[in-house]
Amino acid sequence: MKFFLSILFCLFSSLVICQKVEITFKSVNQDSLFNYLNKNQISYDLDDLAILKDIKVFSNYSATERLAVPGAYFFNKDGFLLKNKNKGISCGATIKDLTKIMKSKIDINQQLSTWFEELTFLGTQPSLEETYDICVLINWAIFLDSNNQTSFNWYQSLKENKVLKVKVVLVNLDVQESWNLTKGQKQFLGI
Repeated sequence: MKFFLSILFCLFSSLVICQKVEITFKSVNQDSLFNYLNKNQISYDLDDLAILKDIKVFSNYSATERLAVPGAYFFNKDGFLLKNKNKGISCGATIKDLTKIMKSKIDINQQLSTWFEELTFLGTQPSLEETYDICVLINWAIFLDSNNQTSFNWYQSLKENKVLKVKVVLVNLDVQESWNLTKGQKQFLGI
């Protein structure tokens, strides 16, 4: 529990200090996610939607600075994370130059299969047996509503790509009702 609290403290500190964003967590479910996407007129495929598996993954995302919106993580056809440092991303609005991104160095310690284990897919989980030129995980969150448009623009630009076989997953970072948080965890998160 101390580890969990220290992780969340770091999360709050980094988000509030660096971005001057006030974070208000609330517990959401699939219906509230669909309502949010529909209300904001976001076109999506159900098989492209995923949520974090549980509170431990949420804490891990926070500790590894992946609990950020917008955020995009690129994996090559062999399933290794590409260290792209935002190459191919133009002004945050679109992701167009995937060939630049695909030339990035790989991180052999970060595999797509491990990242998929941390997610619950709302549609059909992508098969790791299917071959993609590149797989992209894009973060979004209702609790960071003002930052989501860039993530949705990235998603749309990748879905429109006709040159490469691309798998795109929109990863929702919100606290989920399905996690069955304890009373103490809810109080700490302000839910």
